[in-house]
Amino acid sequence: MPSQGPLIPRRRLGQLLRELREAAGMHLEDAAEKLECSVSKVSRLETGRGIPKQRDVRDLLALYEVDDQKLIDRLVRLAGDGRRQAWWQDLSEIVSTNMDTFIALESEATNLRYCVQSVIPGVFQTAEYARELFRALYPRDTEQALQKRVDLRLGRQASFAEREDKPRVSAIMDEATLHRMVGGPEVMDGQLRALLEASERQDVTLRIYPFSAGPDLGNQCTFVVFTFESEYDRNSVHIELGAGDRWLEQESDVLRYARLFDDLGRKCLSVEESRAKISSMIGTYTSKDQPAQ
Repeated sequence: MPSQGPLIPRRRLGQLLRELREAAGMHLEDAAEKLECSVSKVSRLETGRGIPKQRDVRDLLALYEVDDQKLIDRLVRLAGDGRRQAWWQDLSEIVSTNMDTFIALESEATNLRYCVQSVIPGVFQTAEYARELFRALYPRDTEQALQKRVDLRLGRQASFAEREDKPRVSAIMDEATLHRMVGGPEVMDGQLRALLEASERQDVTLRIYPFSAGPDLGNQCTFVVFTFESEYDRNSVHIELGAGDRWLEQESDVLRYARLFDDLGRKCLSVEESRAKISSMIGTYTSKDQPAQ
């Protein structure tokens, strides 16, 4: 299952096309006029929002007088990658535009910082926990629709596992996520065990924001910071809000949320203390008399 969708290749292609146009001393209007197309078409290609055709890319490269065959081959290849289907597009009926972008960035980011206030982060959820969570969030869904949501969640986790270049995953979870019942005792017990196992992975740093830390500005919403090593990828922040999700891509905004994450981290339990907190709760849902593992 290929982890990468079309968004990242489109963005990389667009960035390179913009640089080549500017190096050629042309404005968007100049390129559109020469190719006898709309300005919006050229703009959408440069912002990664358009579906690239290899012929259009070749025409633009010829216009910009690019004669480096390796560069031409690279851009044409990116155009082809930008047209392919992502694995999650088979589940398009439950994937919103926001979710499509979220998964695409999640599947390619070098570093991911999750700050979660309500439930266990999706990348660590068990199938049982995810199913009961979706059952509560989407009470009108059929069992078939619920299963598709679970498949999507598990697919995201599988794409992480299959990546050769493992991303660095840092997560801050409010202590309330460990206490909020999802499903039943068996579901919660299984989820806590899975969470403890995930916290021991070398590519994961998981910390608990304790009740004793009090309120914090950065602890008022769930957000994810996506950062990339490649100079052609735009760092982004996804903010989950009840009235609708928000995306931020301005460098100052990304830096602000990265700092919020770091500030929250200084108030969190240490990695070892966080593991101990999770471990102390294993078994408490299924049996009050069961000793902590």
